[in-house]
Amino acid sequence: MIGVTFRVLVRHSFGACLLLGLSTGPVAGQSQDAPTERLKVRSLDIQGVSGLDVGQITSVLATRESGGLIPFLGKDRYFNRRQFQADLYRIVAFLSDNGWPRARVTSVDIEEDADKGAVDLTVHVDQGAPVIIDRVELYGFDGLDAEDQAAVSRRVSFSAGARRVQADVRTTRSAALGVLQERGYAYATVDVLEGEGTQPGHVALIVAAEPGPISTFGQITVRGNHGVSDGRVKSLLTMKEGQRFRISRVLDSQRRLYAREIFQFVSINAEPSSQIGAPVPVQVTLTQAKPRRFSIAPGYGSEENARVNATLRHLNFFGGARTGTATLKWSSLDRGLRLNVEEPSLFRRNVSMSVGAQYWYANEPAYELTTRGGRITFAKQREKSDPVRRKQSLTTLSFTFVNEYETYRIFEAALTDPSFYDELIALGLNPNTGEGSGTLHAMSLDLQRNTTPNLLDARSGYLLQMHVEQAGRWLPGSFNYVEYTAEARKYQQVGPFVLAARARAGTIDASGVLASNVPFFKRYFLGGSSSLRGWGRFEISPLTQLGQPIGGHSMFESSAELRIPAFGQLSAVAFVDAGNVWYDSFDVNLDDLRVAVGPGLRYRTPIGPVRVDLGYQLTPIDGLLIDGKAEARRWRIHFSIGQAF
Repeated sequence: MIGVTFRVLVRHSFGACLLLGLSTGPVAGQSQDAPTERLKVRSLDIQGVSGLDVGQITSVLATRESGGLIPFLGKDRYFNRRQFQADLYRIVAFLSDNGWPRARVTSVDIEEDADKGAVDLTVHVDQGAPVIIDRVELYGFDGLDAEDQAAVSRRVSFSAGARRVQADVRTTRSAALGVLQERGYAYATVDVLEGEGTQPGHVALIVAAEPGPISTFGQITVRGNHGVSDGRVKSLLTMKEGQRFRISRVLDSQRRLYAREIFQFVSINAEPSSQIGAPVPVQVTLTQAKPRRFSIAPGYGSEENARVNATLRHLNFFGGARTGTATLKWSSLDRGLRLNVEEPSLFRRNVSMSVGAQYWYANEPAYELTTRGGRITFAKQREKSDPVRRKQSLTTLSFTFVNEYETYRIFEAALTDPSFYDELIALGLNPNTGEGSGTLHAMSLDLQRNTTPNLLDARSGYLLQMHVEQAGRWLPGSFNYVEYTAEARKYQQVGPFVLAARARAGTIDASGVLASNVPFFKRYFLGGSSSLRGWGRFEISPLTQLGQPIGGHSMFESSAELRIPAFGQLSAVAFVDAGNVWYDSFDVNLDDLRVAVGPGLRYRTPIGPVRVDLGYQLTPIDGLLIDGKAEARRWRIHFSIGQAF
């Protein structure tokens, strides 16, 4: 089938280095121990190179030119003959690795300027003819299905007609081996073989694999897990004994253990044994981190203004890899204390339990709300990762029980609006003070599927979320309603650009009169930095006769963005937002939407992009009152951290 002679591609030929030794006599002949005056390297020139950026060669050399882009601020670099001699070998090795195996240094000019304490270096190179790839073949991948074979082909870094570059050969070998190991062939080997081409200086490259048998994970041994049982550590892994071998499960398990932050060092070694086909033993080595972490994070946003978050975390809380967290926050929008304990693995793998309590105050434009109480959440996660086909997903199903006591007061302007008086009575609020209170007993079910690599700054994938919340009926408490919400996001990279789109809808239903069964703080309002950006927070909703936003029981909002890279960490955005809020349940009218457009800027930082958006209203709200005054402004500026969605 392959009628040529093969040899495994190795590093550059030692013969080229021997030729170098013959061609650099003037430098090598000087005494290495003779005292010399320190000379700055004023210039370094490599001549005779074509088809390659000379800067790539000089970047791997120890000998560098003095100075820099800014005069008087550059670093002085001095000539060292021993280093320069080694650099001549590096030049030949670099050219050989990049497709010119017959390259050699023909001569070297060293011009010393003793008066200025400088030296000018010129290296003359004869590249020789490059090695050209005639054809590329794959051999030994027949055990994979057609889609996986296509994935191997896409990972081949070289092509017919191109130069043979050793880095591409190594990358291809590693990538092809990774595909086989991902499909269970732990004992696979891959070599890139070289055959004769159609003419001198041309070669055929064959990526040849020996998959071997399909293997499984063997015994998992855990070390260094003081305070955390072996069983708990194994429950946090994405692999188990007897499961089909996949190299990604090793990497995912290491990432998951690091994410718990309990361990300062995590090493998972899954090396095949000497017996081909035997289960692959797994060695997990851990070093525990300090159990307590404290952090303070100040910030600023156009809605919250100044804010401060203080967090105290206790890792491995009472053992078992549990995490205890205390969060204290202050801002103009909300403030308070939250306590939470997370049990990472309850009953079975990937089922977690979170128990939280809070005392929290929210100061929204439409109401003030104080919450005292707690929640218990059970969550099941299913994570899928297929690096061969570059697909990944995280599906989370969670159930939450809520037991909270709510004290709230609506905004002052509503109390002076006669058209809202009957609504106050129906809500059970004091019509003079606008205050109310009640116990919220509710159960909620959430389902989320996320295929984005990084939701904070997503560039591909999608997000789907559904939420159902039930209060009242068979549950005790002051409120009786059912809420349904759903959201979808999609991100698509097109060349350097990212297209992002979002749609979200929700409704709250209740038997009988809505106002008497649904608390005011559950009503929908839109507008703000992460909503319709042409308006401020809570400005889009049904209005009283005087023009006060009073919230509704159905909502729809959507957004689309074109994210455009500018330079460095800076990028630009063009967006359009559309949505509205309606008073009744299940009352969404897409012919009645508020629309805003505008530009934005993003600056990428380690904690997420810092953004500025300018939103302009295309469909202003007639009669809208803000702080008791008619709102005539049709634009808003928003500052925040993180993408809008």
